[in-house]
Amino acid sequence: MRIGINILYLRPSCVDGAYVYARRLLDSLAQVDAENAYYVYLNREAADFAMPAPNFQPVVYNFLPQQRLPRYFHEQVRLPLHALRHKLDLVHSLHLTHPFFLPCWGVMTLHDTRFMRRELTGDIYGFRRQVIRFFAGNGARRATRVITDSEFAKREMMAHFGLRAQKIDVVYLSVSPSETPPPDPEKAAAIRAQYGAQQPYIAAIGGSYVHKNVPRLLEAFAQIRAEFPHRLVLIGKLPRNVPSEGLGERVHPTGYVPDEHLPVLMNGADLFVVTSLYEGFGLPALEAQAADVALVCSRAASLPEVAGEGAYYFDPYDTADLVRALRTCLRDSALREALRAKGRANLRRFSWEQTARQTLAVYRKVVEG
Repeated sequence: MRIGINILYLRPSCVDGAYVYARRLLDSLAQVDAENAYYVYLNREAADFAMPAPNFQPVVYNFLPQQRLPRYFHEQVRLPLHALRHKLDLVHSLHLTHPFFLPCWGVMTLHDTRFMRRELTGDIYGFRRQVIRFFAGNGARRATRVITDSEFAKREMMAHFGLRAQKIDVVYLSVSPSETPPPDPEKAAAIRAQYGAQQPYIAAIGGSYVHKNVPRLLEAFAQIRAEFPHRLVLIGKLPRNVPSEGLGERVHPTGYVPDEHLPVLMNGADLFVVTSLYEGFGLPALEAQAADVALVCSRAASLPEVAGEGAYYFDPYDTADLVRALRTCLRDSALREALRAKGRANLRRFSWEQTARQTLAVYRKVVEG
């Protein structure tokens, strides 16, 4: 097969979930497939994105990813022309948008449809939201097949876009294996100190996305902090809707944390909390299990499907239920150890190699009919 990979959205300076998916999927495809030819379509900023094997060839277009109109032009006009020139069997678009007209089969990955929920898109405004809805919805309907991350996300796409269940393939993501051995206790303590993560503490991912539900976590922590010595370490930035002067001494946002330090910060916590109202997959839950920390997790959206039995669940819309979950887990060390063991067992269901093999099976299904 001759396969096009559309990652025209890619911003190497922004290592988010969409970037991780592209990097790990291509690396894993290269490990399991030396036979097929891949053409990887990139923007100018991503021109140095490393190709994982000789059967992967980059094709760079002269625009920057933040230039949306040039991006849509290259994706909707130039990429189909290149698909014809390169005699592609299919084009796989990895994030949100997909060419409407192709001279070959099309596969689109759509991780979730949060942009269809107005109450969860405080970070996606007005006209931009409408543009995303237009391109994502029409791209998904015109693609031959759609790949998504969970059964929950599949149901959402069927509801919002009217897609048939038979058109959608669920392919789970995974956690990236550490490329370096775990640091010794002294070095781990130094890394935690670098971010002000003084033990004992509870950890969570910060950030400004509405669906991450960080204000409710802060409210719950304020109700229990007199009972426990723990700090609350928010990995990342403080949400825009939370004034820093109201946090108190024991709530600590770390700011930017590189990937190699994230497992250390997670592992040093007594609990890792995922409070999300919506996730198409929920990588932080798996990352916490991989870091061997007890997981307290929202039961919303895809999270129970992904975290399995390795989490203590609560209703993310109910602060009292979150307070109860935190109290229960902080008071019971045996429960925390059981959650860690169940988390380790849950991780066996996921691997990037499995993601790549299942994605390759979708390609074959499309091309071979």
